[in-house]
Amino acid sequence: MRWNYWVLNIAARTEPPKEWSDILSALSGYIDNDYINKIEVAAFTIRGKRIARWLIPHTDSEFSTVENSIGAAKKLTWLLLACKGGPGLNEALFSRLRCTKHAKCALLEGHEGDCSRLPKTLQLTRCPICLDVIKLDDFKLSGRTELLSVQMGHLTPLSRIKEGHTAANVVWAHRRCNYIQDEQTVNETIDTLRGIVEKHDSWSRRKK
Repeated sequence: MRWNYWVLNIAARTEPPKEWSDILSALSGYIDNDYINKIEVAAFTIRGKRIARWLIPHTDSEFSTVENSIGAAKKLTWLLLACKGGPGLNEALFSRLRCTKHAKCALLEGHEGDCSRLPKTLQLTRCPICLDVIKLDDFKLSGRTELLSVQMGHLTPLSRIKEGHTAANVVWAHRRCNYIQDEQTVNETIDTLRGIVEKHDSWSRRKK
């Protein structure tokens, strides 16, 4: 078994999990390789060195078990497919990306709220900070120069939670918004931004 992204066949130091290989077979030809590569790098490997997350020390904040990495990959996959301009989910992918917390759950891996036997309509993917809809083409923007390029984020930063790289915690976010969030949770970030805006509004009123 081989990774879709050729770099990982050299750097990851291990083969991809079989469950991911099964998902790859359904993704192949369904979306461009560049999108699949972005999911693989984000879900399974650490930044910079591209080593598989389960091969680094458990004390490292980027450590993740194979199971949790697969869960993260599943969620990042359906979130990407649900972006504006994305192809959505076909039946083969839906069955592979379903929630594994409960055998009868009809929702997708990493869904919000409780498990349900009733499927829900797939909503367009939004950045958790600015709440703008993420476009599929945004993934093609340069991650080094474009503020609206898309990168993986965590609702609660990995520095704040043990083994936090899970389906429940991973998201796609704008590069700009990820920088704004930094080491805060999403809720803390919104509170911080609200406080800044209120101070600016108050200061503007004083100057009038």
